[in-house]
Amino acid sequence: MRKFMLIAVAVGALVGAGASLHAQDENANMPPKVLMIQRETVKFGKDAAHEKNEAAFARTFAAMKSPEHYLAATTQSGDDEAVFFVGYDSFAAWGEDQKTSNEPKMQALLQPLQEKDGDYVSDGRQVVATLNDKWSYHPQVDIGKQHYFEIETVRLRAGHDKDWDDLIDLYKATATKINLDESAVFYQVRYGAPEGTVLIFIPRTSMADIDTALGNDKAFQSALGDEGQKKWAQLIAASVESGRVDLLAVDPEMSYPMDSWVKADPDFWKPKAAAKAAPKTGGRAPAKEPAGGK
Repeated sequence: MRKFMLIAVAVGALVGAGASLHAQDENANMPPKVLMIQRETVKFGKDAAHEKNEAAFARTFAAMKSPEHYLAATTQSGDDEAVFFVGYDSFAAWGEDQKTSNEPKMQALLQPLQEKDGDYVSDGRQVVATLNDKWSYHPQVDIGKQHYFEIETVRLRAGHDKDWDDLIDLYKATATKINLDESAVFYQVRYGAPEGTVLIFIPRTSMADIDTALGNDKAFQSALGDEGQKKWAQLIAASVESGRVDLLAVDPEMSYPMDSWVKADPDFWKPKAAAKAAPKTGGRAPAKEPAGGK
């Protein structure tokens, strides 16, 4: 999460010198247990063409009523990438969904789009991760209302599991103490990345949430106190080898959303349909343009 690395920097300097919940019950809006993440590096100047081709992918999946719904996002920091997230209840469920994608009729529709994608993408890679509910803080998230999210990629030091667990305990205890209104969902990468890689997702409904988060960081450090800040810095140094934070914006055009996501925020996911259904308002636009796309 942002706090792990950003607070580590701030606390390290001190030592050197001397999110909203919408869930109605325990299981509502729980993140998937298995997460497949595909990243595509987009060639310079090919963003619009790539988005158009990916939108055709999404329409094809919808027309074929594929069970593999997915969320697409574009990076707002770092390399110019399109990132796709597909969640499953288990690896067995993933295997079952693949049967649909591998059907000859589906492959016949997808193959031309896949070949065209090669004109717009210079590189691609895929990782598979599993949810760690024990580490997560307020993991229930209404995905349909999230337009942005931060991903912190953390590489853990081998042999320091106890230090990491203590860091998690300190984080969750402090977050609870200040009633932090924020979610942090932890995934452990199982395939496609070095061992010990952890992905931490912090969803944002808007960019304004990041301004609020900066204030939360100050409150978090204050709640830690001097001794807590020193302990935090020690645990970070002991358990974390490296880390980086990226900001992503959800792209509704490239996504194949679940019905529940669309119902949660139809103006964002299906703006044209929402505009068509909305009553006339004296010449004013009845629906806003989607945010988050390139």
